[in-house]
Amino acid sequence: MELSLQEFLDSVSNKRTRKGYKLGIKKFCEWFGKSAEEILKLRQEDLTQRSGEGLVEFKNRATRLEREIEKFHSYLLEKYSINTARSLVVGVCQLFRFYEMPVRIRKGSKVSQTVKSTSNFPLTIEHIRAMYEFADLRERVILSMATDMGLRIGDFLQLKKNDIPDLSQEPPISFELMTNKEKIVAHGFISQESVWLLKLYLPTLKKKGDPYLFSSNGKSHISDEWLNRLLQNLADKARIDLKGKKLTFHCFRKMFMSASIDSGIGLTAGKKLCGKAIAKSDDTYLTTVHLRGKFIQLKKFLTIVSTEKPEDHEKMEALENAIIRLQEELAQQKLITDTVTKGFSELKSMVIDMGHQLKEAQRATTILEKAEKMGFMGIEKKE
Repeated sequence: MELSLQEFLDSVSNKRTRKGYKLGIKKFCEWFGKSAEEILKLRQEDLTQRSGEGLVEFKNRATRLEREIEKFHSYLLEKYSINTARSLVVGVCQLFRFYEMPVRIRKGSKVSQTVKSTSNFPLTIEHIRAMYEFADLRERVILSMATDMGLRIGDFLQLKKNDIPDLSQEPPISFELMTNKEKIVAHGFISQESVWLLKLYLPTLKKKGDPYLFSSNGKSHISDEWLNRLLQNLADKARIDLKGKKLTFHCFRKMFMSASIDSGIGLTAGKKLCGKAIAKSDDTYLTTVHLRGKFIQLKKFLTIVSTEKPEDHEKMEALENAIIRLQEELAQQKLITDTVTKGFSELKSMVIDMGHQLKEAQRATTILEKAEKMGFMGIEKKE
């Protein structure tokens, strides 16, 4: 098997994750003094027991790179925060895992330690409501669906038009999605709010060759950088004081998990809805029926267009009905146009036929006149 760093990086679909892995591996290679391919080859040799080698000696050699990773982590802590150091080490570990040579970090190792990040903005539904007031239709769809689902940004951006279920169903509508990172199914739902918005938004997506729900250039989806800038711009318009913290799409996921606890549905149900790993013993009790009820309960805490403003719901329904009437009128106009065109075509054929007949009559008259002049028509009179 050819051991290649590039093959591993190509397998990572998320651009930001790939960039982070690449940086961590680069720093490890510089620190260790070997290329990624040389380190992979060394790991392969360490996991192969040599002829005549004792079991203890083999096990010590097999754990060599695990000890080196711990030393590398200690080196990183001299320059970076504990969370950054851990993120840089993750790329190295994932490289070994990709080639089925995973490293096992011993229990209690500092490599596994992190601290709760305080740099992310604590997003709430009140903030989203404020941003919603300044958003256009597409931006409102993003805000509403991000609130409903709590997905990671990579999974959210990969959504396609064909992924959207039949919107004529009774909301909330079940929406299942396989997550990229953990390969776990997110058993989510689309709320009534999102259904209204999608019914308005989907007819505006006319490009046939563009599969994505949130397209960038007709060939790909919008980038995570673009989406995070969008959120920042909406926060600025809504005059939300971020207090120096970062507002990113990941804040929706954190809000979703917090709301799962506050609403009483529990963290386990919240994880099931947004596609986060849970214990198999808990998975048995969370059927689709139970999750639907949990989602309805959760949405009481995560409703963007609040019940205190029913006129917004009425406006959306009125707009939806207006669009439906417009589509019906356009269909009627098309039918009329097609009928008139067909009638004109038939009338044109009739006029052409009459023209031909007129020409034939004129021709016959001319022949008769010539015959009369030549005396053919006067024979009977002469007798």
